[in-house]
Amino acid sequence: MTFDPLFKVRHEPREGGVVVIASGEIDLATSPELRKALLDPQATAKTVVLDLRAVTFIDSSGLGVIVGQQKRARETGDGFAVVVGGASAVERILELSGLVKVLDIVDDPSERLLG
Repeated sequence: MTFDPLFKVRHEPREGGVVVIASGEIDLATSPELRKALLDPQATAKTVVLDLRAVTFIDSSGLGVIVGQQKRARETGDGFAVVVGGASAVERILELSGLVKVLDIVDDPSERLLG
């Protein structure tokens, strides 16, 4: 499997946690990189916000990564939110999959973190 060079993920520390910012396409080839970023020590904060506003496509493997992070956060009592404001393709997939009912969906990281 080849890595998609258009996919990027980075960490942005904020007061009270960290924002993991993804851009490009999240699919079978790139979802392991997203999972790695969410498990990275830089992302181990009391609250993690996954910013998907610059994501243009997400498939079931990407949804699996998000569900896994949600489960880990619930088990440890940490906060986890997903930002989709403006990413209509991602928002639609989350709605169709029913994940909007179980995820903490926000329009901007500042709704959960300062900075």
